[in-house]
Amino acid sequence: MSAHLTDQDCINALSTFWYEYHKLPRSESPQNALERAYIIAPEQVSSKKDYFENQNELRFRAIRLIEAQQDVYKGLASCRVIFDILLNENIRSLEARYPDDIKEPLESRIWYNEYDFKKSSTIVKWVNDRDSRGLLMIYQMLQGWEYQSCEHFEFKNSVAYQIKEQIQDGILNILKKVHCPNDEDRVWTSWKDPQLDSHIVCISDMFS
Repeated sequence: MSAHLTDQDCINALSTFWYEYHKLPRSESPQNALERAYIIAPEQVSSKKDYFENQNELRFRAIRLIEAQQDVYKGLASCRVIFDILLNENIRSLEARYPDDIKEPLESRIWYNEYDFKKSSTIVKWVNDRDSRGLLMIYQMLQGWEYQSCEHFEFKNSVAYQIKEQIQDGILNILKKVHCPNDEDRVWTSWKDPQLDSHIVCISDMFS
C-alpha cells in the first residue's frame, strides 16, 4: 500500500507551527484562525442554508472544540484541536482509499494509531529563529501530509484543507520577512525587470 498515516512527529510539527505562527505579533490569533477555517470551508458551509445568517454557529463549532481541550491542554487547546483535525483528515483519506480495510481487525487497519499530541520545541525554535531550512522542512512535511490526506472527495472543501492553506501561508510569510525585508523587495502587481532592457541574449534561445 502506497498510502499511509503521516508520522506522529510530522503532525505534531505542523500543528505546533500553526499555533506558533498565529501567536506572532500582528498575526491572527489561533482561535480566530480556527474560526475562519470553519467559516470558509465549503464542507461546513454546505450544511447551512443561510450561510451569512449562520456564521456565528460556524464560529461556535471551532470555539467548542477548543473549550473541550482546555481542561487538559490549557493554552495549547487550539494546538491540540489542529493536531486532531490533521490526523482525522489523513485517516478519512485512508478510509476512502482502502474501504475494505474496515473488515480487518482494528489494530491491523492501515489508519490505526495511538498518536498523542506533544508540542514540538524544535518547531518553536525554528519559528523564533526564522530558520529558513527548518521552515522549508515544515513545508515538505505539509506536502507529505497533503499527499496522504487528499483521497476523500471532500478534501478540498474541508476544514483541514483550510488549515493546510494557513500553514502554507504562514511559512511563506515568515520567509518573505527573512528574504524580502525591505520595501523595494516587496512586489505586488508591478515589477520592473532589471535585465529586460540590457539587451542580454541567450544564444540557446536562438536555436530552439
